[in-house]
Amino acid sequence: MLDQRFAASVHIMTLLAYHAGELMTSEKLAESIRTNPTVVRRLLAKLVDAGLVESFKGKAGGVRIAKTAKEVSLKDIYKAVSDKALVNCRESEPQKLCKVSCSISKLFSEVADGMEASSMSYLSKVKLSDITSKV
Repeated sequence: MLDQRFAASVHIMTLLAYHAGELMTSEKLAESIRTNPTVVRRLLAKLVDAGLVESFKGKAGGVRIAKTAKEVSLKDIYKAVSDKALVNCRESEPQKLCKVSCSISKLFSEVADGMEASSMSYLSKVKLSDITSKV
């Protein structure tokens, strides 16, 4: 399922897009999200690695969005900050004497894969500009 890292990262990216061209500090971003600047810095590191954010060091440094809001999809943001699938299947040892138990894990994996593909398809269609236009 979607976690707080994704929600916080969409918030960060929306702020950066809303203030495009301006450098923002992790403290300022954290204030808006109502979280610790360390949490924001961890997320920013992943967003920088993904090429979605640019970081500038020094006293007057900060971060800014690296692309236009129209170029960034929610899928881009999700892939940058999440290290697990949207839908996780619980793997357990099947009860060998139960036909359902022996089959359900594989069957549910197929359902989960379909849900994952549908979710990623949807997230790829939603652009950051769609979010910022509603702010």
